Amino acid sequence: MSTPTESDTTSKPGHGEDHPFKVTIRSLAGHSDTVTIKPSDTIGEVRDQEVKRFISKGWLTAGEYALTLPRVSKSELDPTATFGDLEVIAGDVLVLINRKPQVDGSYPVDTVDQA
Repeated sequence: MSTPTESDTTSKPGHGEDHPFKVTIRSLAGHSDTVTIKPSDTIGEVRDQEVKRFISKGWLTAGEYALTLPRVSKSELDPTATFGDLEVIAGDVLVLINRKPQVDGSYPVDTVDQA
């Protein structure tokens, strides 16, 4: 029979129960906000709250945004998932990205014909 080791019995920051922990939400322009979340909070709830905050501070323009977790993937996080589901931990940095293409008439560099 094995006995639990310290690492087995020590909870990881941001995991276990529904204890709150802090993460940083950052825009691509480098603006950031440290927020306290719980593992049971959904990605969409926190995203919406932070988008409102960033817009009110003039850091973002109105639009449709998603959160990413670069530590894990460049993909958008499922807005219906919880932070616990996605194993987000204390100290993680999540990035707000705009889901809509540019509307100012310019083209992203990679779509411009280089001919």
